[in-house]
Amino acid sequence: MVVAALVSAACAGTDGQPGPSGANGQPGAKGEPGSKGEPGPQGDAGSGYPGPVPAGYAAADGIKGGTAYSEWFATAAGGKGSLALAGVTVGADYVRCKSCHAWDGLGNAGSYAARTGISTGTSSRPDVASVNLRATIATSTYQELYDLVAQPYGRPMNAGFDSRHPDYSKALEPAQVWNLVRFMKEEWVAPNELYELQVAGPPMHYEDVAGARTLLSPALTYSNIGTTGSAAAGKAIYAAKCAGCHGPTGTTVTLEGMTLGQFVRAKPNEAWFKIKFGQGTVMTPGLVKTTDDLRDLYKALASTADFPD
Repeated sequence: MVVAALVSAACAGTDGQPGPSGANGQPGAKGEPGSKGEPGPQGDAGSGYPGPVPAGYAAADGIKGGTAYSEWFATAAGGKGSLALAGVTVGADYVRCKSCHAWDGLGNAGSYAARTGISTGTSSRPDVASVNLRATIATSTYQELYDLVAQPYGRPMNAGFDSRHPDYSKALEPAQVWNLVRFMKEEWVAPNELYELQVAGPPMHYEDVAGARTLLSPALTYSNIGTTGSAAAGKAIYAAKCAGCHGPTGTTVTLEGMTLGQFVRAKPNEAWFKIKFGQGTVMTPGLVKTTDDLRDLYKALASTADFPD
């Protein structure tokens, strides 16, 4: 037995080569995310846009600036009371910011998308600007905005009618320019805060239609006037601020042949501006100032039951 065991051990073969590796197993389940770390320290304030506040801007009156946007020569806007006293002889549309930039500041992309000018058949007023002032305000410094308003490189104020920006550097006092800048940065209400506007169709242009040169315009539709405002709060504001002149239902005074409610529903792009910044000598600037109050007032005036046509 011992001899057989020794012989068997002496005759054993060598180990074979290892076989190929087996396939990888499936990945395990994803672990739970770790807890959120503590916020890092706040960085130092930047020193760039929009730069230090100029003294002229700090002293400016944004409400007067809004009045100037409509009629910069008006006394309520810090002007001299008339174009003649200001030494200006061009038509009124050429010295009213809103004529080119629209009440909403969106130019021909907003509420003035269908307003005509020199190139579209109305020779007495300039074309609506393609510049979006809202975007310009968001990306310009105080001084850049001041320079854009004064525009010393534009056309002279008393030149013939055209669509270039007038040179306001001699017609406006520096304080008036700063008022306009402050209005644009702080007092201008965004359109979608008060209503919704849909502009449907191609930009205004001439086209040959049935053999005739025809001016085509986009269609503008206003809706959701007053957006999320409170009609009850708006009626209280109306009673306190507006009813004395316009009557309890807004029918005492007509505006372009419309009642107050009808005017607001037809021209929500314009009505709020006059409510906030005044209208000539008949309505005092600053009657209703805050966006919340304007929204509530619009919500109330949107009702044809309370404020009929």
